Amino acid sequence: MLSAQDLMDAPGLLAQAKEDLSIIEKSELIDATRWSVEFSFEQIKKLARYMSTYTVAQDTVLFCEGQKAAYMVLIVKGRVDVIKFDSNRTPRKMTALGPGKTIGEMSIIDGEPRSASAVTGSDAILFVMTADQFNDLNQALPGIGITLVLKIAKQMSQYLRQTSGRLIDHLDG
Repeated sequence: MLSAQDLMDAPGLLAQAKEDLSIIEKSELIDATRWSVEFSFEQIKKLARYMSTYTVAQDTVLFCEGQKAAYMVLIVKGRVDVIKFDSNRTPRKMTALGPGKTIGEMSIIDGEPRSASAVTGSDAILFVMTADQFNDLNQALPGIGITLVLKIAKQMSQYLRQTSGRLIDHLDG
């Protein structure tokens, strides 16, 4: 696992080189994940125009807890580890996410600093939607934007339910 200093010093995913894929190539990769289930292929093609593609190596820091950069990451291939600093500022792995999962969606909704860090646990293909791209999508294609917002809300609700379920086991009776 990377040290706290390594996490904090890393430039983040947006500093990596973007992959140049066609809309069809991007759409097919998105469509191959479970994430796309609420969208038709035509909608995925429109959505793909608002996402950038990154192919990165294992141990690439996507973002660090406390950073302000607002972007959501869709994992297309590979694994991303979610890391949180404990009270001693020691990085601790919370969970691992695989293809079809997103991370960082809260940042494009509320613009607040990151609540955790994310590091690739394997080589990965990732799609990124920045807050600006999210806003542009919602302006240009409000129907797809609403579907995406509902998808994000559902995901955040599931994470909250899982977290509260785990928390109850740690509370004193």
